[in-house]
Amino acid sequence: MLSVISLQSDIQLGSITFGWRGRTLYREGHAGLSFLLFSPLMFLFRVLGADMNYVVATCVLMVALSSIPDLDIQFEIKHRGVTHTLVFGVVIGILFGILMGYSYESMGWLMGFVAGFGGTASHLVGDSFTYSKFQPFRPFSDKEIAFGFFKASNKTANGTMFVLGIVAFIISYEPSIVAQILGSAY
Repeated sequence: MLSVISLQSDIQLGSITFGWRGRTLYREGHAGLSFLLFSPLMFLFRVLGADMNYVVATCVLMVALSSIPDLDIQFEIKHRGVTHTLVFGVVIGILFGILMGYSYESMGWLMGFVAGFGGTASHLVGDSFTYSKFQPFRPFSDKEIAFGFFKASNKTANGTMFVLGIVAFIISYEPSIVAQILGSAY
């Protein structure tokens, strides 16, 4: 039985509990960073004349998948281990590429890969800003990454990342909104 009460509740799926309680700000930061990192791509796709419905769907899926590396916590795998690597991102990208390839005709495989890999990669970028080291290039390199800008639980950093991401998404989706806002200020 799947039960979802609110964004801050646990999700129960059979005998497995996905405990998201208290993790909302972490998700906000990862979601915001995904929006922020995808926004230049969305602008580029717009310039290239891509179907914006596909582009927005890809971005939303990428944001939804941006916390997937933290499933290691739920399955009691070493945190920031195998799920926090670019190889894991490629695997997730391929899986969602296959899944989306069946759902959407021509662009589904690309949408799924970009969303799966992009969500994982944006998560790794976000985690690199914190103090906890991890090895995103394993198995090719043992180099540990952690820039130490803030703690993962920093409410200001997570909230700021979320707001910046949403603003960047809106601007890249509808660039004329900047002119409208600036025009109304005068």
